[in-house]
Amino acid sequence: MAKRLSKKVSKLEKKADHLRRKAEKKGKELQDATSDRIDDLSKEDKGGKKGLIALLLAGGAAVAAVALKKKRDQELDEALWEEPRSI
Repeated sequence: MAKRLSKKVSKLEKKADHLRRKAEKKGKELQDATSDRIDDLSKEDKGGKKGLIALLLAGGAAVAAVALKKKRDQELDEALWEEPRSI
C-alpha cells in the first residue's frame, strides 16, 4: 500500500515539475517579449502611454507565472495529503 502511494506521489511530483518548468518557460518568454516591446516603444515614443502599458503587461506576466507556481504547489500538497482510496 505504501509502495503504491509512493509511486503515485512520485508520479505527481514529476507532473508538477513538468508543469513548473512549463510555467517558468512561458513566463520567461512573456517577459522577454514584453522587454523587447518596451525597448521598441521607448525608442519610438518617449513618455507615451504605450511604454506604461508594456510595463503593466510585464508585471502581469510575472504575476501569472507566480500564480501558476502557487497553484502547482497547492495541487501537489493536496495530492500528498489525499487519503488513498480502496479499490
